[in-house]
Amino acid sequence: MQYDPKEFKKYPEVMSKEQLYKVCHIAKRTATYLLQSGLIPNTYSGKQTRCYQIKKNDVIAFLEDREVNPDKYILPKFLDNTGKKNPAYKIRILPGETFSRAKIRAFYENDLKREKDVLTVADVVRITGYRRTTVSSWVNNNRLNGFLTGGKLMIPKTYLLDFLSDGWYNSLTRKTQKHVFALWRIAGK
Repeated sequence: MQYDPKEFKKYPEVMSKEQLYKVCHIAKRTATYLLQSGLIPNTYSGKQTRCYQIKKNDVIAFLEDREVNPDKYILPKFLDNTGKKNPAYKIRILPGETFSRAKIRAFYENDLKREKDVLTVADVVRITGYRRTTVSSWVNNNRLNGFLTGGKLMIPKTYLLDFLSDGWYNSLTRKTQKHVFALWRIAGK
């Protein structure tokens, strides 16, 4: 499907997931995958409903890129047909290969280039998909370096990049969907 400017005029500058799947003519499950995996840039609020905010320009860029690279946006085979999220206690299917720390860091440097130099816990939650308490415990246990300023826990992006490319982080047994999707994207699948 090519980008149709007339159809986009009826949508606001910042769209919801529902508007995204309607304008792109894709399934809800596909829209969720594209948003959670970061293939379509978005802002995730963490709320139960209307939790994704997607800029119209990012949707247009997605449609144009999908015309050129359709294989990039195909759902991975490991997603089941029911569209249900895999609960945290299930073992996720991971790429069968291991990656060098340099390759993982290069991927995350590219993926996080739009992020601020110093991140909040909420930013790390949005990036990794792990809960706020989990991120805070990583900092408390000295797995992830951070500092308090004005009563707020702040994490420099370089420390987060070191953490995300660390073998300990990537060997976690219970991975979030964002973590699994990132590993699949690193694998290029």
